Amino acid sequence: MAAEIQLGDYILVQDGRTLEIFHRGLSESSRYHVAFLGVDVQPHGDGFKVRLGARQGDDQVIGGVRLKMNQEEFTRFRDFIAVAIAARDRVSPPDESTSP
Repeated sequence: MAAEIQLGDYILVQDGRTLEIFHRGLSESSRYHVAFLGVDVQPHGDGFKVRLGARQGDDQVIGGVRLKMNQEEFTRFRDFIAVAIAARDRVSPPDESTSP
């Protein structure tokens, strides 16, 4: 089942191992496999700036979108992105047909 969150003009959808970002004013969306997904969060005033895009190295996020969130939005986002992180970190069980 897909998880979804709306933040301003953006809708983020996490379905399995794919995160898709839709914007109200654009006809195309951005898609990221969770293995390549990067998230950078910085405090900003009484809220947060979040960059969501492709992970490059251990500490860089390129492309994607930049979102400003208040505390309530960030709490919802953190719960939402936990689903994508769990999908990224999930280890597939071994294929039983190849087990001894």
